[in-house]
Amino acid sequence: MKEGRIIVINPCGKTGEVVADSLRRHGLDVTLLTGPSARKDEPGFLRELHKEADKGDVAAIIPIFFPEVLSAHKNEFPGILIPLDSPEKIKLLDNKSSACALAAELGIPQPRFFTSPDEIETYPVVFKRPLGQGGDSVYFPKNRRALENLLKTESHPVVQEYIEGENVCVDTLRCPDGGFYAAAYRVLEPKGKGVSTLRAPADEPELSAICGKMLEHIDYHGICGFDFRRSITGETYFLEANPRFSGGLETTLASGLDLPWLLLHTQRF
Repeated sequence: MKEGRIIVINPCGKTGEVVADSLRRHGLDVTLLTGPSARKDEPGFLRELHKEADKGDVAAIIPIFFPEVLSAHKNEFPGILIPLDSPEKIKLLDNKSSACALAAELGIPQPRFFTSPDEIETYPVVFKRPLGQGGDSVYFPKNRRALENLLKTESHPVVQEYIEGENVCVDTLRCPDGGFYAAAYRVLEPKGKGVSTLRAPADEPELSAICGKMLEHIDYHGICGFDFRRSITGETYFLEANPRFSGGLETTLASGLDLPWLLLHTQRF
């Protein structure tokens, strides 16, 4: 990678700051660039990015959200490292329906799927929109009426059995030279409502191997986070893949795996 500034774009929330802080600790000059959402306002997103890139001295661009948009426009930024695989592979992993289909193809255990409320005997269940992030894509309807109201808002949802237990996540990086890096952590559930920000490093070699298998199967290179659910009786189920830096990146860094630094120095896109 040539010398120059690193642009971290759409750094909404803490993840972008964690990426920037990691790179700055290595002496890199990092610019956090907010602005229009890549998915909601693609022209505005690209306009702001070109404006910043045209200032010169840019070595690399790292998106925090919606990497498929920048991936589709990489050729507009010649001479700048953009460590992203193709938009098709990113979308395959990011779309909850296609990611579940990939896991099924590889025989990876998943919670039971439902195609109709008539099949469901016990609530809550899990309702997922194929695209979306965090609170805008995953719901836990507690009864049939709540599920049916959600079904009216989405034509192709993923509806699955709710598994009592805890989430285990794996942050990964697969490199073009065959190198593979992974670090796992447990998500500690909040006592009340809301998304937990409490995480603890975990040793999960089997889950890391599953993640590597999925990425190798589609020959994906780059960053990808994986979510699994571990039941109270010990079974583990694949939930989803997120082809970008995860909200648990700080825990991954604390465990000794510096993914932002490795991403810039192992990719050859």
